Amino acid sequence: MENVQTASGTQLNNDLINQVLSASENKPTEPVKITAPSDTAVRLPAGLLMPSGEVLSTAEVRELTGKDEEYIGKAGNVAKALATVINRATVTVGDLPADEKMLESLLSGDRDALLLGIFKATFGNEVELPGICNECSQIKVVGVDVDRDVKTKFLVDPVNDRTFTVHGKKKEFLVTLPNGLAQKELTNATEKTPAELVTILLGHCVLEIDGAPMLGRAQIQNLGLVDRQKLADEIYSRIPGPQFENIELQCDDCEGKVVVPFTIGALFRF
Repeated sequence: MENVQTASGTQLNNDLINQVLSASENKPTEPVKITAPSDTAVRLPAGLLMPSGEVLSTAEVRELTGKDEEYIGKAGNVAKALATVINRATVTVGDLPADEKMLESLLSGDRDALLLGIFKATFGNEVELPGICNECSQIKVVGVDVDRDVKTKFLVDPVNDRTFTVHGKKKEFLVTLPNGLAQKELTNATEKTPAELVTILLGHCVLEIDGAPMLGRAQIQNLGLVDRQKLADEIYSRIPGPQFENIELQCDDCEGKVVVPFTIGALFRF
């Protein structure tokens, strides 16, 4: 039974947490290739849902400066450094000035899109990253175009797709997608076990159980392993935003493919 829980937790840990905490293992072996900075407008994969029902689907970011670098250097770890990047370099969401509370209410995929936009505004859309060629079996440094090579998933219905129903073994769950607050707690929970991380995630995302409001994390802890895993899998499969997956590019020396592990942390060299 423990293996079922661990598998689910590990998957979420890899995709929601370790994409930033493991950044030190994915740093470019060569300096970031600087190109002309791209447009500072960012299309949000989900958008900020306003009380009126309007969705603000665009944001404006800016180039990072030396002053920002000083603040980032004091963050303490990669996860906090990336949060600092978002908070300092996001200018507006829609036509509203951005602040930390607003940015934490964005879905995690929107925050990842902002990071990608800030990277492009600062360094341009190209970065050189290491990968392994499946033919040469050697490490190659290849140019990744984040506009061309990084896929982004958008919510088809940005109002209704952020909440959904999951049918468990005996219970029905109303679930929402993780936002910046969930991402913040997860990335700061470095000493937690995979099972505890799943509890944190579901505690943020499960809104109702059998039509009644979810009142506390004890309810999440008391759920069966099958329901917990199904909830986690459904959340993971629906998360919008840049997709953190391997990128395959043509090897310059042979007919093989260079497989490049891609994470947000690989772009920013903290």
